[in-house]
Amino acid sequence: MYVHWSVLAVTGVMLLSALENAAMTLVAVAAYLGVLLLHECGHLLAAHRVGCAVWSIELYPLHGVTRHAAASSKYDTCVIAWGGVLAQLAVALPLIAWATFVGFTRTGVVNALIAMFGYFSAVIAVFNLLPFSRLDGATAWRIIPLLWRRWGSSRAKASATAVGRKRRPGKGGWVH
Repeated sequence: MYVHWSVLAVTGVMLLSALENAAMTLVAVAAYLGVLLLHECGHLLAAHRVGCAVWSIELYPLHGVTRHAAASSKYDTCVIAWGGVLAQLAVALPLIAWATFVGFTRTGVVNALIAMFGYFSAVIAVFNLLPFSRLDGATAWRIIPLLWRRWGSSRAKASATAVGRKRRPGKGGWVH
């Protein structure tokens, strides 16, 4: 894992500008970087799932990068793109549900973590799905036509398998 020097510089500037509440600022910065790391770990897990070697995770002040081997198919590339967003949502949605139905706690630090890993992370995940270059959405949404083709192909196979079979009267089954 590589953390760019600018991340430390931004953290230092934020801490200096908020000395009266340095602990909360440090928690917020750590949570922000945690959201970036969570997203990149989602890409890492997805890359491993489709059989790609992962070489590194790099964190920058506004984004992260997961360096991995090339995927073996367009579908696998899309799966890797979805990995970051799905990891964020897997953490964010339960936290948002907790805050909505149970409420926030009496502890400011815990509330900051719920806000960052819940609401903020969900907003960033949705933003990341916009179909613009450098965002995951540019690749992730390409999975829809691929799934459509797979679905059509499996339906065609099922239909071809059913050719030559007769329906058994009153039984609801198929016979050769």
